[in-house]
Amino acid sequence: MSQQTRTSRRVGIVDIGSNSVRLVVYGNRLDSFRPLFNDKATCQLGADLNRTGRLNPAGCALAEQAFLRFINIAALLQVDRFEAYATAAMRDASDGAEFARHLEQGSGRTIEILSGADEAMAGARGVLGAIPDAAGVVADLGGGSLELVRVGGGRAADNDSFPLGVLRLAGNGSRKETARHVAASLDGAGWLQPADPPGSLYCIGGSWRAWARLHLTHSRHPLDIIHQYAVPAQEARAFCGMLTRMSSSSLAELTPVSPRRRPHLPAAAEIMLQLIERTGAERVVFSSAGLREGLMLHRRRKKQRKRDPLLAVCTRIGRSGARQRMTPDTLMTWVSALGLDLPPAEERIAEAACRLVDIAGMEHPSYRAEHAFMRAFRLPAVAIEHPERAFLGLVMAARYDGRIDRDWTGPARSLIAEDARDRALSVGLALRLAMTLAPGIEGAQLRRKSGTLALSVHRDFMSPEVERRLTALAATLDLSPELRKL
Repeated sequence: MSQQTRTSRRVGIVDIGSNSVRLVVYGNRLDSFRPLFNDKATCQLGADLNRTGRLNPAGCALAEQAFLRFINIAALLQVDRFEAYATAAMRDASDGAEFARHLEQGSGRTIEILSGADEAMAGARGVLGAIPDAAGVVADLGGGSLELVRVGGGRAADNDSFPLGVLRLAGNGSRKETARHVAASLDGAGWLQPADPPGSLYCIGGSWRAWARLHLTHSRHPLDIIHQYAVPAQEARAFCGMLTRMSSSSLAELTPVSPRRRPHLPAAAEIMLQLIERTGAERVVFSSAGLREGLMLHRRRKKQRKRDPLLAVCTRIGRSGARQRMTPDTLMTWVSALGLDLPPAEERIAEAACRLVDIAGMEHPSYRAEHAFMRAFRLPAVAIEHPERAFLGLVMAARYDGRIDRDWTGPARSLIAEDARDRALSVGLALRLAMTLAPGIEGAQLRRKSGTLALSVHRDFMSPEVERRLTALAATLDLSPELRKL
């Protein structure tokens, strides 16, 4: 691809971790949490760190191969900004700095060995970028360390780093010894206390993603997306307790999790269990964004970092397939006229729907509704919780189909309460009516008053179709429809 055909700068981040070396390449768009390229090599640099105090020699050879390969790939992808970082294994090993210099001399690239505090803050920055309203404690569990950061109000505060990575705990003895070791380490974080009001525990790292994958399957959750999958604390405690008691043979049968992750699940569960107790978290929330995303965001302008990543991705996707360009503000004014008193979270999702209003416009008419629902429900976006995905999907189903009770909407309907489903239907029907009037919506007026829903339009738009859609919308609000000529 020539430089002239690209519209955004590319950022390549190499993360030399205790367990793996990974290259992630991001674009420069506001919704660039979805990488353009993502590859890793499992090297286990920190496999023998507790015993020897040094890096694993076999892992060093694999890490060097991966690092040089990733440099070549970054060049082929025309990465504009290439950065390499190392974490706990190279930070704590007696030969870590020496190995970093060896890689730098052989590649001509600079490697920054992050301090525990820098690693913690980068992980928190990644979570806050993908979950802007995160409030509680961010916990990043890697192969060589555990980083904890308190977050709230869009900011990161207290932080600590502990040598509690799953590779380091692998040879720690019995499960009881592991529990005692974890507890003794966490005692060093005096700030790790329950908050008022209680917050959430935000988990990042491969071992906890494996935990989430297993729980998704176990609970038969209707949406196979880990990001912002939330589990109530009591349910998470019970699941952790089960995992900490599992034998090696039982762990080997956990097919939803990769074989190399299974042995580390009990230690990961023990750490999660103790963190829930110490923080008083109401729920556990999993984030697909963490250290690498935080490093990517670090040099972004503050104004860019504060923009809503969900609305950014909806704007881009909505524009790509729209047959008619409708301004989101015009549509949101239309929705607001219904007087639904949407909670703030649903109002934001309604704004996202206004950006996606013609997402299936280029699809075959017979499949537009289902296609729009599926794309919205499974949207490749951050800053959206699973119930919010359900709300958005149902809005889009109603916008194209006029109803939300099809079989294929069942997974979304199961995630939200009946009153929320009713509001989603009303928002969707309002957008459906608006798109019928698309060429003349600027002059149309929708008003709710005295038991009626009155629509005033130019006479050219006083069609049977407009009347039917107005009647359907009014019915969901227990109002009488009234179509007027401007």
